[in-house]
Amino acid sequence: MKFFNLDCHISVIADLKKIFEDLGHSIDSKSISGHNWIFGKNPDQIEVINSNNWWNLDQKLADDFYNTYKEELSEYDGFVLTYPPSFSMLFEKFEKPIIIQIPIRYEVPFHNNQNNWIKFNNFLRKNIDKNIIFPVSNSLYDKKYFEYFVEKDCNYIPNICEYTKSKYDPINKKFLYSSKLDINLGSEFFNKKLLGKYDWQDLANFKGIVLIPYNCSIMSIFEHYTANIPLFVPSINFMLELFKEHKNNGVLSELTWNQVFNLPSGSILFNNKKNDDPNDYNNTENIRRWIELSDFYNQEWMPYITYFDSFDDLKYKIKNTDLDSISNKMEEFNLKRKNLILDKWKDLLNRLSNK
Repeated sequence: MKFFNLDCHISVIADLKKIFEDLGHSIDSKSISGHNWIFGKNPDQIEVINSNNWWNLDQKLADDFYNTYKEELSEYDGFVLTYPPSFSMLFEKFEKPIIIQIPIRYEVPFHNNQNNWIKFNNFLRKNIDKNIIFPVSNSLYDKKYFEYFVEKDCNYIPNICEYTKSKYDPINKKFLYSSKLDINLGSEFFNKKLLGKYDWQDLANFKGIVLIPYNCSIMSIFEHYTANIPLFVPSINFMLELFKEHKNNGVLSELTWNQVFNLPSGSILFNNKKNDDPNDYNNTENIRRWIELSDFYNQEWMPYITYFDSFDDLKYKIKNTDLDSISNKMEEFNLKRKNLILDKWKDLLNRLSNK
């Protein structure tokens, strides 16, 4: 099958293009992301929609896009979308399969408009029932988040991210500290912010990566894991401590669009607070239940991550962990992991091919 993609992200679709090619399919992609420089490219120029006006996405914009591109895109068998999932509105009138690979909370740009968010949920339900939209998430968190609000099943298929072509080779004797939270951990660590522009192999040349994430699922985690780089992440208890103190300074600071855009805690869809609302970021116990679904705590798909209970514990563990052994175990597991991911995509694409 031949698919078309329009995206504001670069990494998710790069991974999917490789996966689809491995399975005998193809994706032609256009990106309006400002991060295309990472792949040595410039953003594509698209009529009707751009990196600014998509934040005002509505039915008129979707209709204008369809009328502009209905002839050019008619040759495709279907469409693949990652960020934002709302771009599915642009392709509804083609009446062909739309795969949404959700890399982050799905509702943007409708996160702060109750009426538009409800309309989008109804749009998704309708087209899922019609076997037009096929939702997929690359994290358990976003699978459960999508199902919580849309009340429809969402497939879960992690990313592989072999496009970095990097492999663990610790010629740099420091550990890389990767976080939006500025903390000086000592001379054994190098802050990623000081790297500037870098090659992926530069990251794989560190002894390991200490990650204090800003989100529950980050593409760089898949990249690091596939490169067999030993990863160090705060334990759930320590992450909650850091979140309470630093949620405005980079620690899980982008779990919800409410945080990103400095909106009140709690989903705008609800008139009253709900104990299980994932956007109620001031409810720490509730947040704990949700962050347990984060990629870096998913032992089934990402084993061999080292967790630390404090920064003193981190300093102990970097000195007393067999890094080569961990990397070798990751490499062995990554072979199984890749095959499982390919099988999941193969099953979905076979379903579409046989429609």
